Parts: sequence; C-alpha cells; structure tokens
Amino acid sequence: MTSIIEQCLALYGSDDYFVHYPSRVVLDEYWDDKRDPDGRLRDLSTERELRKADLAYIAEAVNARPAGRVVDVGCGLGELLEQIDPAHDRIGIDPSQRAVELAAERSGARTVRGVLARDSFADGSCDTIIAHHVIEHIEDPVDFVQTVANALRPGGLFIVGTPNFASAAARLFGERYRLLHDPTHVSLFTDDSLMRLLRASGFRVVSVDYPFFGTRFATNEAWERMLRPQEGVSPAFWGSFVTVFAEKEQ
Repeated sequence: MTSIIEQCLALYGSDDYFVHYPSRVVLDEYWDDKRDPDGRLRDLSTERELRKADLAYIAEAVNARPAGRVVDVGCGLGELLEQIDPAHDRIGIDPSQRAVELAAERSGARTVRGVLARDSFADGSCDTIIAHHVIEHIEDPVDFVQTVANALRPGGLFIVGTPNFASAAARLFGERYRLLHDPTHVSLFTDDSLMRLLRASGFRVVSVDYPFFGTRFATNEAWERMLRPQEGVSPAFWGSFVTVFAEKEQ
C-alpha cells in the first residue's frame, strides 16, 4: 500500500493540488491543552511571546504595506493580530469562542467566531488575508483559496502557510513526520502543489519562506535528530513548513 507521504510526493507531475487525509478526531475546543508529537503536554495560551516571535515575519510583511483591511483567518489567540499596526482595519476569524474572545482582548482587533465563507466579505473588499496553519484543516482547500481570491482586491496579498509534505523531514521520517501527527490535518500539500493551486486561482507568487534559521527551532538537537531518521518523530526543521506570499492578479 502506498504511504501517505508517498501519495504527497506523487503530487509532483500530477494535476492534483493536495492529498485528502480523513480526520482522525473531532474537537469541540481545539485550544484546550494538548500534546505535541513528542508527547509533551502544552497549554498554547501560555506560549504567547514564543508564538509572537514565530509570527513576526508575517506581521512585518503586512505592516510594510499601505493601511487597509487585514483579515487573519484562524487568528487563534491573537499573537499575529497584536503585531499588526492598528492603522490597518484588523479582523480576526476563528471557530473557537475562547480564541476570538482572548484575541480581541489582547489585540484590540475586531474578531468573529466562525470560518471564512463566500458571504463573509464583499468581493474585492480586503487588502490582505492571512491563513497561517489553516488550509491543512479545511476539507475543500480549493474552494477556500477561491473564496480568498474573491474577497481580495486586485493586487491584494494572500499569506498562506502550511506543512510541506515534500520536505526533507517528511522524506526521511515518512509516517513519523511530526506534522502528519496532527489528527485534524485533512488536506496535505507540498510547497509545489500549493503554489500551483495559487497560480491556478489567479495569484502571482511574490515570495516563499521556510521559517527555521534564526528561530527557536534551529537547535543543535534538531540537526542531530535529522541524522537519526530511524528514531522517533522528526524534529521541526528547515522546509517542514512553507509560507507563500501571493498577490491577486490585477
């Protein structure tokens, strides 16, 4: 039987954009305490400053653009919204009630409980839409990207980040690739397939980032674990996560 990672690698040369991986769990409130792939119990609400540092590069890109409507889809507890200049019209969307309440309190931005839908915004009414750690949780990501395209004005920016299932860690560790272990990841992309989807949906890829160097994840332990792919789950490593910055075609 072909493994899920092999199915993802087969996206190269394919007309498909993602591999559907049926959900293995249903969560009522995903911000409750949970364990990471290494088995450590985490309380995400206590990781505010760490998560803000993880997202700073996205905030810098947004703040370099003229003030406009910025929508953070899957805004979580607001660590990104906090860092976006209030000169922007900042809106956070998240299905978690706890998340939208805390994000509004911390950032001062408007927040809405729910998901991005076709009727969430008028066509062409948004300047920037961010979906960080979101698209892999969506059953129909092609429709999601088209919904983003409709909401953005021509020249508007879409920032989308997702696990890269063609990364070195995915290839070396296979089924023990750490970002395969989240049971709510249902749509699996490679960096190439994500960019193909964006281009097919009317976007121009401006830049691509693989956040690792200069982050808290770039440790000696991560390098050492990559040399022992027969042991445990993969570490967070360069290329394991891709962030694409794309502008809607004029």
